[in-house]
Amino acid sequence: MNLLINTLAIFTLLASTAVFAKPDIELYKSPTCGCCKEWAAIMEDKGYSVTVHHKRDWTSVKNRFGMPEQLTSCHTAIIDGYMIEGHVPEEDVARLLEERPKGISGLSAPGMPQHSPGMAAPGQPYKDFSVVAFDQSGKMTLYRKY
Repeated sequence: MNLLINTLAIFTLLASTAVFAKPDIELYKSPTCGCCKEWAAIMEDKGYSVTVHHKRDWTSVKNRFGMPEQLTSCHTAIIDGYMIEGHVPEEDVARLLEERPKGISGLSAPGMPQHSPGMAAPGQPYKDFSVVAFDQSGKMTLYRKY
């Protein structure tokens, strides 16, 4: 009986880990940018594994996803086939990965918003910026307003 209970407990743990496992993040950033490091730490705290690529130019990555130039920020992340530009909150990334809306190739928090993840002081609410979705052709739509 105990063996059966232990086996069920292990199976449940493994199944829940597989269901809730978060995808890896490939992060492209300047070697000297500190706020990018902060965003990566927030994502790691939320359960993602982040691999950092220190680069001076990663325009080819942005071009591959059709990101409009006006959405540029200080770092670019690739997460499960989507491009995330800048300080996009984890909850927006999680929503994108869960819903997988047709046509969206990525999200951006353009510029370096002062009250965004990695820029805001710890515990400070995110505010005064927008997250923009874009498709491969560069079409943009509002994803969320803070």
